[in-house]
Amino acid sequence: MSRVHASIDIGTHTARLLIARKCGIPGHLMPLARKRAYIRLAEGLSQSENKDIPSVAIDRTLNVLKNFSGYLKRFRVHSVNAVATGVIREAPNRDQFLDRIYEETGIRVRAITGVEEAYLTAKGALQALNIHTDPFAVFDLGGGSTEFFIGSEGTRVARSVPLGAMILTKRYFGSDPPGEAEVEALSRHVDQCLLDADLNVPGARDLSLLVGTGGTVATLAVMLHGIPSGDIAADRINGLLLKRRQIEALFSEIRNMSLSERLKLPGLDKGRADVILAGCLTVIRILYFFKSLQLKVSLSDLLEGILVESSEGEIK
Repeated sequence: MSRVHASIDIGTHTARLLIARKCGIPGHLMPLARKRAYIRLAEGLSQSENKDIPSVAIDRTLNVLKNFSGYLKRFRVHSVNAVATGVIREAPNRDQFLDRIYEETGIRVRAITGVEEAYLTAKGALQALNIHTDPFAVFDLGGGSTEFFIGSEGTRVARSVPLGAMILTKRYFGSDPPGEAEVEALSRHVDQCLLDADLNVPGARDLSLLVGTGGTVATLAVMLHGIPSGDIAADRINGLLLKRRQIEALFSEIRNMSLSERLKLPGLDKGRADVILAGCLTVIRILYFFKSLQLKVSLSDLLEGILVESSEGEIK
């Protein structure tokens, strides 16, 4: 029987773990466990010139990773590939943070670039959805950034854009619920960031296939398709379609709700209720940017991409 491997992503909003076994088919994985916890590393960053990860967020992350370590032992994981993304990339105390993770958990974490993240995310999503032809675009909307990987006419482009649901919420939505001016300001900001991101690959602005990953997209899929919390798994969510008009209707429905009201919405967990408005609006603007009427959802993403990439190399 093949060995068990794990991947970990420490992002801006969440820390995630995937434990899987390599199948006989190249690039295919058998998931054994998937865990997620909110670590909210960007809390307090927008109110300060100091961009260090706050100590309270570091402690929160360490507790989560110690919990993950228990799963690594339980499943007798042979190798762990852990990466740091989002706000960690630019944090002045990044190296001290990653050193402390290793000292207290034994998990070695490397910070990857936005381009690396875009590539690995697309690798995981495209493999899971069995997509092998152009044109396509994959976007991963996270807490601190959005990664894009575009394939069109044989060209491949990877970009990381500073559009994250948590960062945008902190920066633009000071009211609860946000006012009309705040919503319009965020929309303009997202549109401008997309224009400035150099995503203009030939054919990319008229796509037949747009793939979305990340917590916001997964949450929208759960809410719009009425998926019970116990059924949130890759084989249940991968390939679901979200129409632009459905997402716009949902945004119109919840945009005037307070946080306490949003917390009562089916399918929206408490760790994402405060950032769902900015996340939802960003998804809508991305759809308009690519002139897409719908997107295909992939729960498989960076975590799978890391393991698929490794399986093509040294992992057997």
